[in-house]
Amino acid sequence: MRRFQFLAGYGRRAVTASPYARILREYCGGNLQFDALVDKVVEFCKPNLFIFTELVMGLSRSGKLNEAFLVFRIVRNLGIQLNEFIYAILADGFCKRGDFDIVYQLLAEREKKGIGHCHLTCNTLVNCLCEIGRTSDADEFSKKIPADVFTYTTLLKGYIQEVNVVGILDIKRRIEEAGIIMDKVMCNVLIKALIVAGVLEDAQAMYNRMPEMDLTADCITYCIMIDGYCKVGQIDKALEIFDEFRRTLAPSLPCYNCMINGLCKNGMVDLATEIFIELYEKGLTLNFNTYMKLLKEIIKQDASQGLLNLICRIKNVRLDIFCLICNDAIILSCKRKFNMAATEIYVVARRNQACLTSKSYYLIIRGLICDGNFRLCQPVLGTFIKEYGLFELKLNKILLQYLCLKDVTRALYFLNKMKERNPDVSFLVSVLKSMAKSGRALDVYRLVTEANDNLPVMDVADYSLIIDCLCKGGHLVKAVDLCYFAEKKEINLNIITYNTVLHGLCQQGCLFEAFRLFDSLERINLTPSAITYGILIDATSKTGYLLDAKRLFEGMIIKDYEVNTRIYNSFINGYCKFGELEKSLIMLDDMKAKCVKFDEFTVSSAINVFCQKGDMEGALSLFSEFKRKDISPDLLGFLYLIRGLHAKGRMEEAKSILRDMLLSRSVLETINKVNTEVETESVESFLVFLCERGSITEAIIVLNEVACMFYPVWKCFGPNCESQEPPIPSEAEASSSIQGTVSSSGRTYPDHACSDVKVDSKVENSDILGRLSQLDDFDSYYSMISSLCSRGKLLEANRLVKKTLASLDNDC
Repeated sequence: MRRFQFLAGYGRRAVTASPYARILREYCGGNLQFDALVDKVVEFCKPNLFIFTELVMGLSRSGKLNEAFLVFRIVRNLGIQLNEFIYAILADGFCKRGDFDIVYQLLAEREKKGIGHCHLTCNTLVNCLCEIGRTSDADEFSKKIPADVFTYTTLLKGYIQEVNVVGILDIKRRIEEAGIIMDKVMCNVLIKALIVAGVLEDAQAMYNRMPEMDLTADCITYCIMIDGYCKVGQIDKALEIFDEFRRTLAPSLPCYNCMINGLCKNGMVDLATEIFIELYEKGLTLNFNTYMKLLKEIIKQDASQGLLNLICRIKNVRLDIFCLICNDAIILSCKRKFNMAATEIYVVARRNQACLTSKSYYLIIRGLICDGNFRLCQPVLGTFIKEYGLFELKLNKILLQYLCLKDVTRALYFLNKMKERNPDVSFLVSVLKSMAKSGRALDVYRLVTEANDNLPVMDVADYSLIIDCLCKGGHLVKAVDLCYFAEKKEINLNIITYNTVLHGLCQQGCLFEAFRLFDSLERINLTPSAITYGILIDATSKTGYLLDAKRLFEGMIIKDYEVNTRIYNSFINGYCKFGELEKSLIMLDDMKAKCVKFDEFTVSSAINVFCQKGDMEGALSLFSEFKRKDISPDLLGFLYLIRGLHAKGRMEEAKSILRDMLLSRSVLETINKVNTEVETESVESFLVFLCERGSITEAIIVLNEVACMFYPVWKCFGPNCESQEPPIPSEAEASSSIQGTVSSSGRTYPDHACSDVKVDSKVENSDILGRLSQLDDFDSYYSMISSLCSRGKLLEANRLVKKTLASLDNDC
């Protein structure tokens, strides 16, 4: 545009551009020195302002401002009369580079030479200052020059970007004082500025004055007004402007988009839908951002049914548009977990011959699988296969996921067949995790171990999760096999994984194998963690191997591990359970000396120690001490106290403790889980009634039943049982090979301590836990039955006893 203005000012002189352009390209490419450039320009034609201006412009646009300035000096030294345009070119270049001092020098020189008939150079400076965020400086500069429409428009745009209300209102005042005759562009910018400043009344007044200024509102004007009113929530005003637009101008996509976006932001999706349908009825082009905004707002307000209603209303639009909207609606519904709504949209789309993308099919089927809706999944999957064939990668993935959940055998067969055609096909790790968490750890184990080279990329966290689920399900053999499998895949399992296996072994009473695994950790460069020690200490304390628990405890101290409350609780419970009450008190004193925080289980265990000694004063003193610290015992702790006081005949104190128990939130949460046969009365209210009556004996009977429900081991070590002697072998037994003891690192256990499983030579050879095998002799069931009873799993223990007796009968 500037070049055309320049040519018009110089009578459209005929100048051949190709030689000049070639010379400039040679210079910019580094093939020509600056002096040679000037000589060649002079050689081609007689030096004149037009040629040098073109040269300055070319150099400036090429980023060679210093050379452009040298050409400017040459022109000035040649005595050629300069004009506004060459100053504007240089000012624009130096402004973009940030050399405003040179720009001010050029302006001063221009003014000194009397070249000031045009505002081009000044406006160039104003525009550049506004673009870099220095609108205030541009404003101050504009006060020193005769500003025009372009100047004020540029300043308004700068203040709009900065949201400078004071600046906007000041420019408005200056425009009115200067009596500037605005054009349509300036009027639109001023309206926008007034809206940004928050003076909608002035913006409306300016809009109403446009006919008086011989200006006609265009699409931009209407968009500015609609957007302004929508942002402040004045939808009625916005709709009035929109109606006026529809009456006066031809349909325009920006105005429709602006109105729809404004309605969506204000939650008026029904009206936005009407305007959206009108937009397509008028044949306007689809705007992705607009209809996605509408779809998101619909699903946000009307949840699942809103999108389906929209699809049903627009099913008569052009098929390609209908397909596009259906696919996006399905994808959006699936992302929001509205899988049934996505399926209904799929049905409407298929009924109207719409083509769905593979992504839409994939998301629908995946959502239905996640919901467990296999009945609806089958027809959609069949259509997917017909539409895209078995070579579609997404189809293979989702079909494999479906088969994994339905039939592992078929899934493995399909995987092996598809691998021949598409090596990228594999089941998702997320599917394995989902199956493992839902109790199908054995199926996951089979998929992982039988997939051969078709396994997905799995890391140590994935293997750890599956191993954990196998251990929780009691499948220790397969859990250990999977450890061995992972090692062969060069997956370096961490201590977290081995802690899981250790915990599973301890839960099954396999202490011997647990310690064999513990001893092998250092040989595979794994350092046992505090959790590792905690697992073993808890297991040995529960089963009476307190000497080994003490050695583990000392090992923790040596390694500077922090001994937490849970480990102390394990010791106290173990000592108390097997009658070593003095050692329990020593552990309590040790906790106090080391400032280890007591919890409700610690308090309950300590109360149990005093109650078993018959020291009710000590128990009450301990209870009162921790009550002042806002630490109450659990249900068993209160029950120990109440039973002990009742046995001593101290009924009032027992009643007081019962009253305190009924005020404990944790105890009440436990009690309220009990379902009574009388629906109108809860256990809590019944206990309150017994407490008020002073019926402590009956209350103890009720509490014993509750304790048996939540702590089944209470039946074995509860109110009517004496303290159990720890099953630690005597010194003579420990040294006797006839009794079949096994020694490992100074620890002693009977050889049946974990005869449920045994380790083969792989422990020594490969430093990992090897395969396990079952033994069927009577002694092998002892530790498992003991472990099940200690954990309260009496039904499982009972079934195991029956199995043992049955095997003995068969042997006889």
